[in-house]
Amino acid sequence: MKNFKEWISERVAKSSTKSFLPISTRAKLNQHFYALSDEQFLKVKIADENDVDSILKIERLCYEGQTPWNRMAILHEIRYNKNAFYIIMYDDERPVAFVGTWFVAHEAHITNVATVPFYQNKGIATYLLKEIMRIAQAEEIEKVTLEVRVSNETAQSLYQSLGFIDGRIKHGYYANDHEDALEMIRVLEQKTGETVNEG
Repeated sequence: MKNFKEWISERVAKSSTKSFLPISTRAKLNQHFYALSDEQFLKVKIADENDVDSILKIERLCYEGQTPWNRMAILHEIRYNKNAFYIIMYDDERPVAFVGTWFVAHEAHITNVATVPFYQNKGIATYLLKEIMRIAQAEEIEKVTLEVRVSNETAQSLYQSLGFIDGRIKHGYYANDHEDALEMIRVLEQKTGETVNEG
């Protein structure tokens, strides 16, 4: 969390003083469902305070019972951080996946993306990341960034397939084990009519 606070402080200082509605209010989803198959659909929504426990449940299922962002941190993000928003997905009432993002100045920073193991390899993370990039384009954001563990080659491969390129190594980035993180960057085109959902 400390690393994210430092990141947002730098960008807030550079951003305009113009007041905007919270990004969670401005962001509009392309659709409110995701098709797993011809007969199975997941519900997609912008997360609100009622989804905090669901986000924690997804974290526990993805991170061996741990919650990298605890309840107070996530609740604060959703309730007070006008630069942050989360997209969450449900299978009926079962929380399946989420992505968290900060939109500050000309950058969208993905803070977390997680899909519970049973639902992995179904294109869900790809869908969530493309949706973030689409919303970022609508907000005239110039680039999307994230950090990934240097050991997580599977995630790196996914991000590369979406056009992310390698940035710098952040040494000792992860608080629990001090593993290094690789910064990855996706520059967004702002041409009329172009969409990051294609291709």
